Amino acid sequence: MDLRSARSALLLFPRLFAVYVCLAFVLFSSAQPPLPIPPVLTGTDIQLTLQEGTWEFHPDEVVPTYGYNGDLLGPTIMLDQGQAVTLNVTNTLPDLTTTHWHGMHVSPMNDGGPHSLIYPNTTWSPSFTVLDRASTFWYHPHGHGLTDYQVTMGAAGMIIVRDALEAALVLPRTYAIDDIPLILQTKAIVGGMLSVHTGLDSVVVVNGARQPLAEVPAQVVRLRCLNGSSERTFHLGFENDMPFHVIGTDGGLLAAPLPKTRLRLMPGERVELLVDLSGMQGGTFSMIAFNSELPNGIIGAAEVGNGMATLDGYNDNALNGADFQLLSFSVTAPTSDPITSIPAEFVPVLPYNEADADLTRSFTFTPEGTMPMEMIEGPFEINGALMDMDVFNEVVPLGSTEIWEFTNNTMVGHPIHIHDIQFNILDRSGMPPEDWETGWKDVVYVPSMGSARVITRFDDFADPEMPYMYHCHLLMHEDEGMMGQFLVIDPNAIGETKAGQRTMHVWPQPFSNGRLNLRTALLNGNLNVVLRDAFGRIVHVSTANFTEGSAGIYPSQLAPGLYAVQILSRDGQLHSATFIVQP
Repeated sequence: MDLRSARSALLLFPRLFAVYVCLAFVLFSSAQPPLPIPPVLTGTDIQLTLQEGTWEFHPDEVVPTYGYNGDLLGPTIMLDQGQAVTLNVTNTLPDLTTTHWHGMHVSPMNDGGPHSLIYPNTTWSPSFTVLDRASTFWYHPHGHGLTDYQVTMGAAGMIIVRDALEAALVLPRTYAIDDIPLILQTKAIVGGMLSVHTGLDSVVVVNGARQPLAEVPAQVVRLRCLNGSSERTFHLGFENDMPFHVIGTDGGLLAAPLPKTRLRLMPGERVELLVDLSGMQGGTFSMIAFNSELPNGIIGAAEVGNGMATLDGYNDNALNGADFQLLSFSVTAPTSDPITSIPAEFVPVLPYNEADADLTRSFTFTPEGTMPMEMIEGPFEINGALMDMDVFNEVVPLGSTEIWEFTNNTMVGHPIHIHDIQFNILDRSGMPPEDWETGWKDVVYVPSMGSARVITRFDDFADPEMPYMYHCHLLMHEDEGMMGQFLVIDPNAIGETKAGQRTMHVWPQPFSNGRLNLRTALLNGNLNVVLRDAFGRIVHVSTANFTEGSAGIYPSQLAPGLYAVQILSRDGQLHSATFIVQP
């Protein structure tokens, strides 16, 4: 059964079941288990095993789960900027998977996107040097069409990167004592199984436990919050509007702490908070999702739709548009060497300058169909197309500074994640982003019937054949095709590829004019040939008559630079290569 069929079958369950789930949520909420803290993995050679397990989200109700090195979730990986690391990921699941290092700046071969498949009972071992700033990242499966299911089943974990600048600051960093990881999720349990995209995600969990209780010392405490949900946004705050300070976002620390009482955290986003609990020994308080305050159009708000139509079953979930508790804290005695104040400054944030942009790329989100419900439910296209594993949607020159502009012509807000880089948000629907979003980000909220612009630079890594992804981090949207691929290509490199990976030979190299010769796997007959420049723009389309894999085309008036040749064979295989046009 494919994912769409599975979703349709699940939606046949009576809506009374949703009421049962919400009542069960209330009935069991009085029991508060201790907050589970994932163990830590460090070193230069790290072992992760993705495996099946079981878990009790409700007492005496055991459900099948996935986890890394355990039944649910995974250990926290602790890394230092500048260190070399090998991550050995063994797949013992009965299905294909991948593992993506969300937010980290690594080569496309190490990124863990949908092309880096890990077959059952095999191990994938990416190796790289950690280039990232001190921040909170995470890892999770990223197989095309499988991400939502495998993350929902429990496969996810946190990554903490430290660097010298962060180490020089007086900040809480004793893991599990005053530096607490919080993986925030909601899940649906239908018929004793974790289920995807049902609208019944009424089981609220933090680190896998329902409404847990965390013991924290009476001093400044750091909370690393990750929204690991498939779809639901959390409008974070504390009871009685207790203030907190935002100190970091997806890709690094802010320049200075920002006092807040609320913060919107969308799926895929991370945020680091400081709370000053000095003088509160013996007290308790709770972190709340104040989702009654979310604007409409965000999954988790009171309404997603136009007032006449909404997501199927959405109104039956008592969490939508309601405030609910995430976890509670019990304040204990301070440690022997407590942090008792919040620094006034952290590290400089030097955002990219809009005037330095080499190019603006535009991405428009639309529903695949024309029915009103598809404006809300999808599937959703980017620039008129669903994800195709054989199509490179964009080609980015290495070293390019670019503005990516997203226009959302749907009735759902989308958190958009770009692999490889961290960016700065320029504006949202023409207005400045919120102050806490002015640091480094890899997920941007694009509101329904609105827009957002970000600026970034593509440094360090180029590969003419292995792409990075950009996609919505509402996982069902991603799995249904709201995702695209981009290559980063070095304009100064001659189009050589790794042994065994070339799909086409192109000559002469460099090319100036006349006949461009093509030779690829044994193709015959007339096939379309597409040439793209280094910015991904189509500059030439022609039909070539292949005889036993060889043909020629005659492109004219090509400006000097790097170009990509693409041919889609009749069996759906993409043949590609690059070549240089000399001045």
